[in-house]
Amino acid sequence: MFCYNCGCHLSEHDFCTSCGADVSLYKKIMCMSNRFYNDGLEKAGVRDLTGAINSLRQSLKFNKNNIEARNLLGLVYFETGEVVAALSQWVISKNMMPEGNPASGYIDKLQKNANRLDMINTSIKKYNQCLEYCRNDNPDMAKIQLKKVLSNNPKLIKGYHLLALIY
Repeated sequence: MFCYNCGCHLSEHDFCTSCGADVSLYKKIMCMSNRFYNDGLEKAGVRDLTGAINSLRQSLKFNKNNIEARNLLGLVYFETGEVVAALSQWVISKNMMPEGNPASGYIDKLQKNANRLDMINTSIKKYNQCLEYCRNDNPDMAKIQLKKVLSNNPKLIKGYHLLALIY
C-alpha cells in the first residue's frame, strides 16, 4: 500500500514514514475495499452474481482505483448479459492502468467478434422495445419479442425477469 499524499510505501505505522501524513483511516478504507472485493470474488465463484455485483460496487465506493474489483465487476456484468455495463467498467479500468491490464484483453476479445457484438447490441435494442411494449400495456408483443431476445442472448438476466413479470 502506498501513501495517498507522497506515494511512499507504507509501513505498519499509522503515519507515513516519508511525509508524516496520518494514514490510519486511509488504511481502514483500503482494507474495507479489499474485503468487499474478496466477498465479491467469493460470491462470483459460487455464481451468486447479484451478490457479487453488490459487493464489488461497495468495494469501488471505498476505492474507485481498485482495478481488480473493477475488472471482476465487468466480468460479472458480462456474465449477466449487461455488455454495455461491462465495457464501461473495463474502459475505466484500462484508462486507470493502461499497461498490463487484463481489461485490454477483454475489450479486444469482444471487439474482434463483431457479429456477436452486433447481435448483443440488437438484442439490447429489442429488450428496450419490450420495455416500451410493457409501458404501453401491450404484454403480448413484449412476450413474443422477449422470447426472440432471449434466444439470441440467453445470458440476459433482465430479460428473464421481465418475462417472468409478464407471465
